[in-house]
Amino acid sequence: MEIITIKQMLEENTRKFQKQVAFQMRQDSDYRKFTFERVGKLVKGLQKKLKGMEVEHGERVALLSENRPEWAISYLAITSMGAVAVPLDAMSHKEEILPLLEDSQPKAIILSRKYIDYVQGANWENRKILMEEIEGMELEIKNLEFSVELDDLAAIVYTSGTTGTPKGVMLTHRNLMFDVLSTASLFDLGPGDNFLSVLPLHHTFETTAGFLGPFYKGCTITYAESLKSYNLLRNLQETGVTIMCGVPLLYQLFYEGILREIEEKKLTLVFKILLGLSKFFLKVVGINLGKTFFGTIHRKFGGKIRFFVSGGAAIDPELVKNFELLGFTILQGYGLTESSPVLTCCTLRENRVGSVGKPIPGVEIKIAGNEPVGEILAFGPNIMKGYYKRKDLTAEVIDQRGWLHTGDVGYLDEDGYLYITGRAKDVIVTASGVNVYPEEIEALLGKIPLIKEACILGARVKEGLRKGTEEVVAVVVPKEGVEEEEIKLAINELNSRLADYKRIARIIFRKEELPKTRLLKVKKYTLRKELGL
Repeated sequence: MEIITIKQMLEENTRKFQKQVAFQMRQDSDYRKFTFERVGKLVKGLQKKLKGMEVEHGERVALLSENRPEWAISYLAITSMGAVAVPLDAMSHKEEILPLLEDSQPKAIILSRKYIDYVQGANWENRKILMEEIEGMELEIKNLEFSVELDDLAAIVYTSGTTGTPKGVMLTHRNLMFDVLSTASLFDLGPGDNFLSVLPLHHTFETTAGFLGPFYKGCTITYAESLKSYNLLRNLQETGVTIMCGVPLLYQLFYEGILREIEEKKLTLVFKILLGLSKFFLKVVGINLGKTFFGTIHRKFGGKIRFFVSGGAAIDPELVKNFELLGFTILQGYGLTESSPVLTCCTLRENRVGSVGKPIPGVEIKIAGNEPVGEILAFGPNIMKGYYKRKDLTAEVIDQRGWLHTGDVGYLDEDGYLYITGRAKDVIVTASGVNVYPEEIEALLGKIPLIKEACILGARVKEGLRKGTEEVVAVVVPKEGVEEEEIKLAINELNSRLADYKRIARIIFRKEELPKTRLLKVKKYTLRKELGL
């Protein structure tokens, strides 16, 4: 596999897919459309503007905006001129953004008008470009007169995950484009496909799987006008979306919406009968007739969905199976920002529910210490260059042989499929010395209908014979109208089915929803601080 730079991809695709729509987004009653040819011209115009602001090779340019075509155009312009994109989380507060700007020291910042106050009075106020101005920057394409090498830095992506202080992950053109090319080789994608982009573009999963990958294959990318169900369904129906990348919670909300509508229309019995028939044909005959039985539901989603992709967190296997019975395929993958991000994924040919798939071509996965279950280690051309200005932190996660220590715990089955069982740092070591993996108990709590959301933490025992060891603590947000005593009874019943060392020793009730990252993972670090654990 010959790896190319983002610049090479841009040049090839603006010629190869000239009149094909690359990006589109609904505005008022119509869609703003950007062909590959027009994208190339806008990139050229934006590069001229950046050059006039004295942005040179290797210098940083920050991006601060909601998802929109101009975000993607800006990213292509920055990276294909040899500069470094610094995507920032548009959902963050000004107080969270300014330290990242101070750390990365961008030469310029490209932002939406709604975020202008973020830079007012700051060093970047006179070095800003508005996203709204980009449409007027078209220039005729000639050869892009910039030199870009595979090992040049393409992006610095700040990540704190669920654990605290943000770190700037340095990703090169080789890192990103290897991940794009390797993952794309597993799927039959092309100009007939339409991706719906719903996840935040600053996140590497969406940058690679929802933007650079589809762009490389000549697909159309439709940017969702909002995350409201009505708007998403409208985008799906109007544009004929074929593929969407999402997080587990999004698919859970979709499924709950389906069940709610069936109940409102008093079709629950019919739905259960059809679900049973679908299960019979799938299990006994080996044919999935879900699309035939549930054609109305498929039409709600536009009628052209080929598959969904789930990432960012573990998805409940039962949810995947429920979608399968409806005739939809959900493929799960796994990765980290530090790996550009995809390391493994399921495919249409090799989809094992409950697994996050096999390593993508060119990536090696092993379990630390050759143990059956242990920390997942990864090696390949997609592993980051390191953390920006933090060699000390880089040395903690990338060993001398170049293996990335992911901090995730899992195992490989005999066929090479990877399964995630938890986070190494989240493992609870009980008084008996046995490890408890929170995700296992969280999955069981998620099946208790009285609970809105919950997470499991380990807390130090402060007195008694077990002082200094850890106990299992459940932080629970009840559903509206549910009494705490009801949940205590339900958890007592759950405890009776668990091994002694896994049992929940303490319940902390909470009215506010749990703090989460932008990809809806619970911020356990923040929660621990709030609760004093």
